[in-house]
Amino acid sequence: MKCLEPTRPPVLAATVVPDLAASACAPCPADERPPKPCGQVTASGGQGVTRTRHALGLTPGLVRITYDMYSIPDRLDCFYKGVLVASTGGLVSGTGTLQWTYTPAPGDPSWCMVVMSAPNSGTAWVYTINCPM
Repeated sequence: MKCLEPTRPPVLAATVVPDLAASACAPCPADERPPKPCGQVTASGGQGVTRTRHALGLTPGLVRITYDMYSIPDRLDCFYKGVLVASTGGLVSGTGTLQWTYTPAPGDPSWCMVVMSAPNSGTAWVYTINCPM
C-alpha cells in the first residue's frame, strides 16, 4: 500500500478587474412559511427530498418522532439550530420512533427542520413530531 503525499494548493493572489464593481453579499433568504404545528401528521411528499419546519413552542422537553416508511425505505433527519438531533441513520422501512431533548435558550429558534430523503419511486411515508413533554 502506498501512502499519499501531502499537496499544497497554489498561492492565490488578488487581481484587479477594471470593469467589475464590488458588491455586498446578501444573507440567504429565510424560509418565510410558518412552521407546521407539532402533534400533526406529515404525509408523504413522494420521491425526492422534502423539508418541513415544525413548531415546538418555548417549553423544553422530550420530542418524540414516530414514523412509518411502509415497505419502500426512506430516511428521516431532524435538525435543530442546524445540528442533527435525530435520524434513522439511513434508509429504513416500517415503523419506528426517534427522540431528542429540546432545551431552547432565550433567542433560540422554537422550531426544528425535518428532512425526508426518499430516493425510490413509489415511496410513501408519514411521521409525527410530538410536542415536547
